[in-house]
This record gives sequence, C-alpha cells and structure tokens, in this order.
Amino acid sequence: MSSDTSTGRIKTREAALLFIYQSYYRKEDYLTQLQIFRENPEYNEILDKDIDYFMLLTKGIIDNRDSIDSEYSPFLKNWKLERLPVLDRIILEIAVYEIKNIEEIHTSVSINEAVKLAKKYGNDNSSSYINGVLSNYEKSL
Repeated sequence: MSSDTSTGRIKTREAALLFIYQSYYRKEDYLTQLQIFRENPEYNEILDKDIDYFMLLTKGIIDNRDSIDSEYSPFLKNWKLERLPVLDRIILEIAVYEIKNIEEIHTSVSINEAVKLAKKYGNDNSSSYINGVLSNYEKSL
C-alpha cells in the first residue's frame, strides 16, 4: 500500500468516525446524513478520494452495530457497553469491523489506527483501554 493510500485511509477512518458519531444524534436516513456531512468541504474532499471505503465502513457499522458490539464487549474490563464513551465505542466498532470484514487490512494496522484515533478523540485513558480491548479481542480469534 502506498503512503498516499495509507494516509488517505487514515483520513477516511477519521471521517467515518465523525460521520458515525453524527449518526448517533441525527435521525435522518443514511443518504440524507451523508449529504449533510458532505457540506463540510474538508470531509467532502476526503470522501471524494475514498468514498467506497468510507461507505463500506459507515454503512457496515451502522447496519451491523449490535453484531459488532457483541464481538468486543466480552473484553471490556470494568465497563459495560452502554457506559463506554460514544467515541471510544465507535473507534472499537471501526477496528472490529475492519478486522472481521476487510481481509486486505492486517489486524495490527486496524488496532494501531484505532489507538491513534483514541489519542486524538478520546480521553486520557482511551488509547490504552482501546488497545487492551482490541489486543484481547485479537487473541480470541
């Protein structure tokens, strides 16, 4: 994978995180939410470069949230799924979705990218907690 593709994928994951976060609070259908999201020129540019991957992630996660959450929830130490911060939950969903469904992305890449997103968007403990949950999930596979 070239560095341009890799860098683009990182930005696409980040855009997916923000879109899924938006979907937690907006009740419009997927395509309407996508139109609203695209009103931001920064996101629109990212989506233009990798719309297929963005839609694969976002639709896949939104449509299969319960199944995805059930994959990693056994590894939540001292937390219940409902109590997880929303952004941490979405980061876990993105990583688990990639691990389960996208063969060309190595598990370690999905975990590493999740940790990076957690450092940027989570609280002080998010990155280490997410790393631990995903590492234990990976060992169970």
